[in-house]
Amino acid sequence: MKKLFLLYLLIFGSLTTGQSQGLQSQIVGKGPKLILIPGLASSGAVWDETVAELAKSYECHILTLPGFGTNPAIEMPEGFLHTMEELLLDYILEQKEKVTLIGHSLGGFLSLRLSRSLPDHIRQTIIVDSFPFYSAAFNPAATEENMVDMASQMKQLILSQSQEQYLAQQKTTMPMMTINEQKLPLAVEWSIQSDRNTTAEAFYELMTTDFRDELAEVKTPILVLGAWASGKNYGLTEESVKKTFGDQYRLAENVQIEMAPTAHHFIMWDNPEWFMEKITAFLQ
Repeated sequence: MKKLFLLYLLIFGSLTTGQSQGLQSQIVGKGPKLILIPGLASSGAVWDETVAELAKSYECHILTLPGFGTNPAIEMPEGFLHTMEELLLDYILEQKEKVTLIGHSLGGFLSLRLSRSLPDHIRQTIIVDSFPFYSAAFNPAATEENMVDMASQMKQLILSQSQEQYLAQQKTTMPMMTINEQKLPLAVEWSIQSDRNTTAEAFYELMTTDFRDELAEVKTPILVLGAWASGKNYGLTEESVKKTFGDQYRLAENVQIEMAPTAHHFIMWDNPEWFMEKITAFLQ
């Protein structure tokens, strides 16, 4: 990662790092502002290759949420999602101009909420493999209420495992998230580095928060990049998964949905050329 940042310095002439109320940020490039938000238990370094291209034309703000990667956890008296949304809202307002959000997974969910909260400050929103209601993507009958028990069980499982058990679980599940074997160890490392309480609470709230109806209030242009290939062994097809995305985003006024050819959850790692093509076309 340090080598990439040195490369940014040589190419783009500036690199700013900082800490803003718990948000870890790195800023590189010049131009219209992009804010990149990683997913659950991920570091902002997940965007390294993406930023190496985008920083040629844009000012990229690469964030790491508190509690994820090596960024220390913070207290969340009002819950994870509310706390993160408030931190990000303040960060966006500090920019004094419209920004574009690029969010992966949990970062995509937060980007949707921010697009409703700050319609006059967000130019466009790019969602990378994320749904407005995570649980309904896998269980069409899911509601916020009937998912509480399962979400509580998942939260307790995350918290009760020993470090060895947790590491073993991450090594088992992460190969379903990416087909990029070089990047896979990074995803495992970030998950182990992340604060377990933060991860568990974030996962619980994602499973029990339905944002689908609120999409009717979002007027910001949205690009959704979805992944389907990790489910093909379970009977899922590109068409069926795209329909799920379409159903979940049906209330959004201005949304474009594209499905990655062969990527798993980390689309930016698995289909990087396709990913950059879709993003750059949307931004222009």
